[in-house]
Amino acid sequence: MKITAVQSKNPKTLGRLALCLLILGFSFSDLASAATVNYVGTQTSTGANGYAVANWSNAGVLKDFDLSGEKYGTSGYYQIRPMPWDPGDANIGEATASGNLLGTNPGSSNLTLYSAPTFLSSISGGAGTFVNYGGYGIFRGPDGSLLYRQGALSVAVNNGIYDTPSGSNNGYFGVAFEFTVSTPTSFRIGITVDANGGGTYAPDYVGIYSGSTGTVFSSLLDRNAEPDMAIFEINALAGETFAASVWQRSGTQSVAPVSMITFDAIPEPSTALLALVGMGCLAIHSRRRR
Repeated sequence: MKITAVQSKNPKTLGRLALCLLILGFSFSDLASAATVNYVGTQTSTGANGYAVANWSNAGVLKDFDLSGEKYGTSGYYQIRPMPWDPGDANIGEATASGNLLGTNPGSSNLTLYSAPTFLSSISGGAGTFVNYGGYGIFRGPDGSLLYRQGALSVAVNNGIYDTPSGSNNGYFGVAFEFTVSTPTSFRIGITVDANGGGTYAPDYVGIYSGSTGTVFSSLLDRNAEPDMAIFEINALAGETFAASVWQRSGTQSVAPVSMITFDAIPEPSTALLALVGMGCLAIHSRRRR
């Protein structure tokens, strides 16, 4: 397409052409941007809200931050090492190295229930211990019906001391898992903590780190043995890697378990729509010239 200054000296025509080009520019602007990470909010799980985190897959319970159908995990999930509800005296306490498969590897008892998101090329857990003991929270399974005693990957919170939203030099962290995005994608990730029978080992914050954003923190969480799902919105390019971390403030740091990870892709019709509008606008402009 050839555009020159002699095509029209009419200010209205030039204005329409500029608007067309601006719309096209907006439609493709995200393709050149680096990752963005934003904290959306924390879904709590209490009797007052129908235990929304524990009922993450049950469409009959209203959710605060779902994108479709009152469910979390519509694009993928990792429900770490659950056990059948009322499992008697059975327990899990298995040490695992960094780079583990979040409990999905064959041979383990009570495997992690998962559906890998199509937009991830890899995901792996930090060094820690797979745990599931009596008194841990009861969660729905992926089918929205079956009940499980929820397990977790518990990681040491011993990196620090660093700044947190609570103040300077008052926080320590442990990396719970890392993941790499395979295609340009916008999605929400939910990270469930404080589901393990007592608030002693719950984190004060959950964070998401990327090279372009640094660490983006959740709000300060209640360490009260009522599950919290910290939800972040990520716009990522192909090949970008992110690390999810659990943080505790000075004087409380020890270990912190992560029980579940959910992924929900964000529908983005606006980009394609803007491109179509921009091209249609240019086509109309061209016809008017002829």
